Amino acid sequence: MIPEPLALEALLARDRVLPLFTPDAPDVARARLAALRSAGLGAAELTARAPGVAATFAALHAEFPELLLGAGTVLSAADAHAFMDAGAAFLVSPCLVPQVAVAARERGVPYLPGAGTVGEYLQAREAGCGLVKLFPGEVLGPAFVRALRGPFPDARVIVTGGVEPTARGVGAWLGAGALAVGLGSQLFREAGGLEARVRVLRRDLRRLGP
Repeated sequence: MIPEPLALEALLARDRVLPLFTPDAPDVARARLAALRSAGLGAAELTARAPGVAATFAALHAEFPELLLGAGTVLSAADAHAFMDAGAAFLVSPCLVPQVAVAARERGVPYLPGAGTVGEYLQAREAGCGLVKLFPGEVLGPAFVRALRGPFPDARVIVTGGVEPTARGVGAWLGAGALAVGLGSQLFREAGGLEARVRVLRRDLRRLGP
């Protein structure tokens, strides 16, 4: 069963981090998801940048049914349907792709398009996207989130791109008003100890408070 949109938002509000990576090596992807699950996280984004990734996605979804797995870098309606058929609980794009927005809305799956300006954020909202990805984070900076929440105090945004996987790095964005952050290559740059790193990060974020 496809989770309701609020299920994803509630998980992100709880976890505050969304790990994301390309599952180009199924065994590596399986080990990473197992570590993230053991560390207590409830969602992850698998980016669609490798050949045959939809089939890999379906296999991982079947193996980790308790995780909300989303498909990232979705750029067409055809890919959107392929990943939703494979069990994607949400879809992510680097920018608003209207065809993907329509496909996701028709099937009741949350769609998180990327936005890098106030205008792009507004376009995403008008397309019916309750959650929006701010990208690239390293260019925008936490001050952009604070400024955005002036005219849009109810903005629910996830920041990706260059976020440091530490309490200080993540906390800067949460303190500015982001709902959560996406953690990519920097989280996975070390070969081992992923579960321990995530556990420490979650502990330190809890100490920072809401």
